[in-house]
Amino acid sequence: MPLKFAYAGSAAYTHDTYARSADYLSMLASARHEADALVSAGVVAAHALTVAEIGPGNGGRSRAFLTRLAHRGRPCQRYLALDFSETLLDIACARLARFAGDRMSVDSHVWDIECGTSRGVERWRPGPEPVISCLLGHTLGNVEQPVTALANIRAALRPGDVLLLSVALGPADEPSPVAALAPYRSPEFRAAALQPLLAAGLDEADLEFVLGWKDGVVVGEAVLRRPVQVGGGVLPAGHRIRCFQSRRFRPHDVIAAVGDAGWQVRDALPAPGGSHLVVTASRH
Repeated sequence: MPLKFAYAGSAAYTHDTYARSADYLSMLASARHEADALVSAGVVAAHALTVAEIGPGNGGRSRAFLTRLAHRGRPCQRYLALDFSETLLDIACARLARFAGDRMSVDSHVWDIECGTSRGVERWRPGPEPVISCLLGHTLGNVEQPVTALANIRAALRPGDVLLLSVALGPADEPSPVAALAPYRSPEFRAAALQPLLAAGLDEADLEFVLGWKDGVVVGEAVLRRPVQVGGGVLPAGHRIRCFQSRRFRPHDVIAAVGDAGWQVRDALPAPGGSHLVVTASRH
């Protein structure tokens, strides 16, 4: 089950709770690094920006990113939130509109970047100035086919537009990735990951949440404690349902994926400590 379903419908409210938890808020420092990486790449001038963010979550992380951009002399004048989940978009845009006041217009468009391109950005585009398309906070690591998603984003944009991408790094051959699994052990994340199964009619008491690591991917599974009837069939006790997977990247793999999707890489800047990589690319 793709992780995107943990952000849709009733699960959007569970994610909002998780995104206000201490574990999640501790990651906001990387949002400031993402803004700094965009400025240092030299691809945007010192004036108001037009930003289209894919996967803004509940808007809290986006607010930290936009605040840092303004402090660096690149305030956002027009902002478009793009997401698979209409409910989560409503939550994010309400939070960002309160933050922005009359300094920034806030709009939204539903788009699943895994299923194809979209005309949403083109219809929203205010003029000829370049759009900064942002895929931040390791959103790319949660999709099933990263190169396909990046190509779909490129197809939705114009020559001269910019991609700002950040991903979490980690070696595929690490035998015991304590640091990689730690962010997923909180009760808030467990609730968010299981919410789609609960919405489908399963009982939380029948589910054990198990984390694992395989070939550079964090995998979360729900294991049935007893047989469960779903639709016209029965799933046996011990049946495992993948709730999500979150890929970790090596720097050269990220850069290769961006290039394979048709983007021209302009800069790649590791975060302090080496846990994240921020890539800036342009569309030609």
